[in-house]
Amino acid sequence: MNGAVLYDLAMRLPLAVLMLYNALFVGRDIYAHLFLWTGPRGLTYGTTVASLVATEVYLLLVAAFTLVRLRPVRKLSGIVPRITALAAGLLPASIAWLPKAPPMPGRQVVGTLFIIAGMGLAVVSIGWLGKSFSVMPEARRLITNGPYRLVRHPVYLASLIQGTGIVLIYPSIAAVLIYTVEMILQVIRMGYEERVLRDTFPEYDDYARQTSARLVPRLY
Repeated sequence: MNGAVLYDLAMRLPLAVLMLYNALFVGRDIYAHLFLWTGPRGLTYGTTVASLVATEVYLLLVAAFTLVRLRPVRKLSGIVPRITALAAGLLPASIAWLPKAPPMPGRQVVGTLFIIAGMGLAVVSIGWLGKSFSVMPEARRLITNGPYRLVRHPVYLASLIQGTGIVLIYPSIAAVLIYTVEMILQVIRMGYEERVLRDTFPEYDDYARQTSARLVPRLY
């Protein structure tokens, strides 16, 4: 086994293990809500269960595709793009460590619906990526179908939708600041990914012209 294969394996395992570890805790919460729950089973309960299930599917999908993904054709050199990708991916989780006031029921339902929408879009988008899924700015295959026909970065759109839901449920100045920094990092991250895709696939420029929106059709 050569050094490149070992390096690729070393890059796969931590993310896959992290996703599976988180999936265990989410699975525990799903079990508790479905089989141990003794409270009211209204709209708040239903949206919470739906968001937990969507999160579980997302975590398992990321873990699976991380393990079976294709070897990259090209990687963007430099440490800054990698740090940017890691920070943008991990930063939203830091909101969970902030002090939280009990969420208001109405705001919790709306925020949870945003989380469900974001997770649903992420699952669909990662499903279309398949073995081309990556966290770092790397090129494997150029995906132009499914949600990628509408916007060039649907996974990051999904992350921002999900982040909106989290901020709605637990609003605070710190949460808004974290969310703002994440948006900035995602925009920078998109630029890095577009650079490596453009350098790898000659047809990327045509795709970018046809799918002009990065995140939101007719807006950005």
